Amino acid sequence: MITNEEGTLRNYFLASVLLCLIVLLSGCNLVGYTSEKGGPKDSRTKVISEGTAIEDLDLSGTPVSEAPLKIKNWAKDKLEETRVLLYNDTEIPVALKEIGIEVDTRKMIEEAQLNPGKTLPCLLKVDPLAASQKLQERLKKFNKPAKDASYKIEKDKVVIRPAQSGRSVAVDQLIRQIQSVPLSEVPTRIDIPMENIPAKVTTESVKALAFDSIIGEFSTNFSVGEINRSANLAAAAKALDRKLLRPGQTLSFNETVGPREPETGYKDAYVIINGEYVKGTGGGVCQVSSTLYNAVLLSNLEILERMPHAMVISYVPPGQDATVNYPNIDFKFKNNTGSLVYLRTEVKQGVLTVRIWGKKTGKSVRIEHQVEKEMAFKTIRKYDPKLPSGRVIQDQKGSKGMVVNTWQIVRDAKGHETKQFLGRDWYAPTNRILRVGT
Repeated sequence: MITNEEGTLRNYFLASVLLCLIVLLSGCNLVGYTSEKGGPKDSRTKVISEGTAIEDLDLSGTPVSEAPLKIKNWAKDKLEETRVLLYNDTEIPVALKEIGIEVDTRKMIEEAQLNPGKTLPCLLKVDPLAASQKLQERLKKFNKPAKDASYKIEKDKVVIRPAQSGRSVAVDQLIRQIQSVPLSEVPTRIDIPMENIPAKVTTESVKALAFDSIIGEFSTNFSVGEINRSANLAAAAKALDRKLLRPGQTLSFNETVGPREPETGYKDAYVIINGEYVKGTGGGVCQVSSTLYNAVLLSNLEILERMPHAMVISYVPPGQDATVNYPNIDFKFKNNTGSLVYLRTEVKQGVLTVRIWGKKTGKSVRIEHQVEKEMAFKTIRKYDPKLPSGRVIQDQKGSKGMVVNTWQIVRDAKGHETKQFLGRDWYAPTNRILRVGT
């Protein structure tokens, strides 16, 4: 038997179920939409709620499926309106449409559904790559490439041309600037944002390279009366003059001076062959390489390749010479500093001078050597029937042979000294040659 209270609960439950069935069978409206009847079968289509608008475009009652086309047609003229991109009083007319900017219909319809009955801004979308390419082409006249700092050498000084920054249109920033505001708020005149383009080679880096003083200088004497030898010496010195080495760069004497042959302008002069001075092409060039070697030592540059003469020579101390013979015997050194190294040579009144310019460091260099051993020379007599009997002429002066140890001592600005062993050189005696008449 059912009580009154149970009956009341059962009736309430049945009424609730019946109400739900009615709702399901009759349909209900979603938020942001109204329904409209149409067609012979009275079907229902989703439409945008009353009072919903995109800026001044009223979308009330517009079917969602038709809204995209309606928005595009409304925005067409606005996207084709001429706007002005401006930089330094230069104007570039452009329409948003031609640089790839469009209305974002999908996003606006979503917003309309979420905000029924409200007036919404017209949102924009852009293909960044396409827009960037089009803007770069239209605005390339405003770009200015950066200019690297550079230098030239005038009167043994480094003259610096300062770096200049460049500029480039900040295309991505311009696109974001336009896209960040609704269509109705895009200005008719838009300032073009620019970005600074720094030079790759700065003025400061060139200043750091510039030389400012003579860091090594050495001179040797020669006889101007030996015309061919003097000419060869001057030619080799000229080939080295004004050579510039960047940090880490190596100078090869043979590569710089080139072959010493009659075809290259070199003349016959005395050279050392098998312990004797004989005529040979290019005599005198070794004095240039030896003078350069001493200037390099005093500059504290790195010696890569050097060979002593077979015998002691007169124009530099033993242990401080550097012989060369193209192409197999070379003298090489490296610019082991952080600045430019610049060579100047001078041939004047029987004096050859090599000066090396670089960055002043406060260091000084001196050379010390020790004769470890001496060897006596021999006297060789050559009989000459063309000379009167008993007459003697000295064709070659004799000189002792020796073994020499050489050091380079570098003193820094604080007075600390570093001693480096340069080498142990062995020089054969130079025979004394007498020509005796028979």
